[in-house]
Amino acid sequence: MSEEVTYATLTFQDSAVAGNNRNGNNLRKRGYPAPSPIWRQAALCLLILCLMLLIGLVTLGIMFLQTSNEINSDSEKLSQLQKIIHQQQVNSSQQLDNYKNFPMEEKFLKSQIADLLKRQGQMSIKLCQELIIRISDHKCNPCPRTWHWYQNSCYYFTTNEEKTWINSRKDCKDKNSTLVKIDNLEEKDFLKSQPLPKFSFFWLGLSWDPSARSWLWEDGSIPSPSLFNTKEHAQINGSKKCAYLQRGNIYISRCSAEIFWICEKTAALVKIEDLD
Repeated sequence: MSEEVTYATLTFQDSAVAGNNRNGNNLRKRGYPAPSPIWRQAALCLLILCLMLLIGLVTLGIMFLQTSNEINSDSEKLSQLQKIIHQQQVNSSQQLDNYKNFPMEEKFLKSQIADLLKRQGQMSIKLCQELIIRISDHKCNPCPRTWHWYQNSCYYFTTNEEKTWINSRKDCKDKNSTLVKIDNLEEKDFLKSQPLPKFSFFWLGLSWDPSARSWLWEDGSIPSPSLFNTKEHAQINGSKKCAYLQRGNIYISRCSAEIFWICEKTAALVKIEDLD
C-alpha cells in the first residue's frame, strides 16, 4: 500500500510540472513576453535622475542660504553706511552753521582787536608825551627835531626868514609837508599857545581859488565856518587872496607879501619799543 502512495505523489508532481509548462507555452502564445533587462536599466536611470535632482535641490538650497546670508550682510552694511552718511550730514550741517556764524565772530574779534590797538596807541602817545616833557629829544618823539608835536601832526614854525605865500608853500613841500591846515578850534588854540614873537605873521595853507570861486585849503577842502569869528569872516571875504595867522586869529593879505610860515605833516606812529 505504501508503494501506491508514493507513486501517486510522483505522478502528481510530474503532472503539475507538465501543467506549468503548458501554461507557460500558452502565455507565450497569447503575447505576454517574459520580463526583460531593459526595464531594470530604465529603473536605474530614473533612480540616478532622482538622485541628481535631489542633489540639485540640495545645492540650490545651500546657494539660496548663502545668498540670503550675503543679502542680510549687505543690508547691515548698507544700514551702517546710511547711518554714517546721516552723521556726516549732521556734522556738515553743524559746520555750515558754524561757518555762517564765523563772519559775525570774525567781525566781533576784529572790532575787539581794533579797540585794543586804539587803546594801546593812546596809552603809548600819552606816555611818550610825558617822556618828552622830561626829555625833549626822547627817541619816542614821532616828529623830527625842531618840529612841534600835537595830536597826529608835526608843526614847523619858520621865524628866521620871510617869504611870499608861493615860496613858503614850496619850502614846506621841500620838507615833505604842506602849509598848515587848521581843522578845528582846538588846533587853532594850539597854534595860538606857542611861544612866538608878539608881532609875527604866519602863512596858512588857505587861499582863494578863482575857478571854484571859494577859499580852499591846499588839499582842496573848504574851511569850516566855525573856525572864524565875525571879524575874521568879514576879513576872509575881502579881495585879498592868501590867509595868514596872527596871535591865533586868521586874516587875509596879498600873496606877494613876505612873512613867516608854518609847515605841517603827519606825525609818525609812536613805537612801544621806543618808550624804554
